[in-house]
Amino acid sequence: MRAAVIRPVAEPPSHRGRTAGSLRVLPAVLGLPVFLWQAVFFAAPLVFLVVITFWQVKSFRLEPAFVLDNWERILLSSPFQRALVHTLTLSAVTTALALLIAFPAAYTIAFRLPASLRDLAVAALIVPIFSSYMLRIYAWQIVLSPEGLINNVLGRIGIDPLPMLGGAFSLQIGLLTLTLPIAVLILVFALSGIDRTLIEAAENLGCRRSRVIAHVLLPAIRPALLLAATTTFLLAFGDYISPLFMTGSKPPTLSILVVDTVKSGSQWPRASVVGVAMLLVLGVVVGLGRWLGTRGARGGH
Repeated sequence: MRAAVIRPVAEPPSHRGRTAGSLRVLPAVLGLPVFLWQAVFFAAPLVFLVVITFWQVKSFRLEPAFVLDNWERILLSSPFQRALVHTLTLSAVTTALALLIAFPAAYTIAFRLPASLRDLAVAALIVPIFSSYMLRIYAWQIVLSPEGLINNVLGRIGIDPLPMLGGAFSLQIGLLTLTLPIAVLILVFALSGIDRTLIEAAENLGCRRSRVIAHVLLPAIRPALLLAATTTFLLAFGDYISPLFMTGSKPPTLSILVVDTVKSGSQWPRASVVGVAMLLVLGVVVGLGRWLGTRGARGGH
């Protein structure tokens, strides 16, 4: 008596076609909520922001129109130009300082600390990111104020109070409070993913630690450096809290100028011009970062 042989039933061609079609449609269905969210809460407000720049205000009320007066008044005004230069300079300085501080800190965490302390250091960087930025700025005000912690200590040893609050020094501290933990985390994760054998091989060939950093580590984490720089610049460029509470809005940044423009006669269209200009600058910065990253990747190959 022969044993029965069980053979798989061939799937009909029509059923295979339906299965393949379902697999192709599934990613689109799963991504539809994200697309709708972005369209409703990002794209639509952005389009309205651009449209409103051509409207006009009459008797403190917005009226639809198509005029270029708002663009001319804002882009050609000296307050906007000064605020643009000041904001760009401030963001560039913050980015440079953040990278100069973040890389040694990330290098120490990734290569010098034992595993237990490394995890603790990463946790200490993550916690401030999810804490209130406003509270951290208020804490710095207490530390830097004329009657604050530092000047109180200096007074006890006979040193006159230092004017630390209300200038470029306090503003940079506020911006680094916002950006530095993120920059350090980006570089820590990048350095932790480097193959340690590359470092050992370079050291075995007689390379000093400085040459290992310059010729092995920095090229290996180039994308992370660009990401940290771009993220830091974007956050500093659009920040409103530090310029307001650490310097009293003097001199104003573009974010401060948006609020001041709205207050001057409900000028929402002109404030929207400033907002659109900020978005254009940020788009240029992001595009430049992507171009540098692509160019570096091509150069590496």
